[in-house]
Amino acid sequence: MSELVSIVCTTYNEEKLIAKTLESFLAQQINGMQSEVLIVDGMSTDDTRKIVNEYSRKYTNVKLIDNTERKNPFGRNKGVTESKGNYIALLGAHTIYDSDYVKICIEELKRTNSIGVSGKVLTAFEKITPESELCELLLSSKFGVSGESFRTVSEGYTSMINYPVFKREVFEEVGLYDTALHRNQDNDFNSRILAKGYKLYNTWKTECRYYPSETLSGTLAYSYRNGFWNAKTIIKNPEILMVHHYVPFIFVMTLLVLLVTGIITSFYNVLLPLQIFLLVLLLHISVGYSFSFRINKYRTLKNILVLPFLFFAFHFSYGWGTLRGFFTKKI
Repeated sequence: MSELVSIVCTTYNEEKLIAKTLESFLAQQINGMQSEVLIVDGMSTDDTRKIVNEYSRKYTNVKLIDNTERKNPFGRNKGVTESKGNYIALLGAHTIYDSDYVKICIEELKRTNSIGVSGKVLTAFEKITPESELCELLLSSKFGVSGESFRTVSEGYTSMINYPVFKREVFEEVGLYDTALHRNQDNDFNSRILAKGYKLYNTWKTECRYYPSETLSGTLAYSYRNGFWNAKTIIKNPEILMVHHYVPFIFVMTLLVLLVTGIITSFYNVLLPLQIFLLVLLLHISVGYSFSFRINKYRTLKNILVLPFLFFAFHFSYGWGTLRGFFTKKI
């Protein structure tokens, strides 16, 4: 009897790309293995469900599952619970995968003696505009998103994998995703895997293309939300976060403390706090320029000049989100 691969994908209002994502699921070349595609939808209000239902009528291995809780970890848990595969691929809806993505990940699972493997994640856009160019440069920079982001992480054993293929037994050993974490549930789950002594691996033998917001406002909102959920994660389980998750918050708090102190002390002709505030800003912009000058893709004078200020806005949005998250009860 052949082995079965379960592709579990959570969705909510993904009508723009869901058809292409489904096509990439159905195009997976898995060497004679059987596959099932479980789309766990958070009750989308656009045409996502209509599109998925059209595919399910055409392909018997495609199934639409309702996620009435409408949050990602609930959807993942429901998909995992209803899946039947020996391998479970937890893949994203706004992403398109190479036709060998699942096959290569399974081969790397065996070769590296890991329990979870992911491929290389590239940032992509359907339309290249001056704004989307800047979004791509921002999200693909190690200064912008850190060297530990799923977009920039190096090939090899790692503490974090995104769009992973897991051996089914990981869920029996480690459990399911923490539904209290609407974001950072991956960090929590991966940390529990490592605590059990299992290995995670990121391979560059196969790739997928992740399609984020094409606008700078959407990218900054994404940064804010990530920072917001860091605060909730710190309150609940701080050890699952890494150093780079804390840095933007520390950066924002440093600026705010210096600014407030500087305003107060300026009434007494003490300008040192404001001078340090300006020095910190200048240092951040200078480091941003050192990375901006190295870009090869979309290398224009405008992009080189603007990018350092976008680095600042991205980091400030992230840190501000964390600060707000500590004082905001409503989720």
